[in-house]
Amino acid sequence: MKYRLFIFLIGILFSGNALAAYTANISSTISWVKIYNSDTIYFGIASTFTSQCPSAYFVLDTSITEEQRKRYYSMLLTAKTTQTTVIIGYDDQNPDCIANANKVHALDMH
Repeated sequence: MKYRLFIFLIGILFSGNALAAYTANISSTISWVKIYNSDTIYFGIASTFTSQCPSAYFVLDTSITEEQRKRYYSMLLTAKTTQTTVIIGYDDQNPDCIANANKVHALDMH
């Protein structure tokens, strides 16, 4: 079930950017979660990671639906509160950034 959800999320969060690709996964706990402009969700993780973006944190694509945004926000808060490990899919080869943060292509909880 988890793997089907993970693959489903990859499809939802995949960008149309020609250079962007889902090239890396990282497992970590969540350090912080913030919302800006009522719909942009940023979060930081405890682990260090390789990236082409200037900021060492992640952002969910703003093109996802409000329902999806609420689900992911809930997932992130749950992971933060319980210190559950999450798996984040992102692009570590190209600058696939939103407002200098690394765009998430996939997100799952262990």
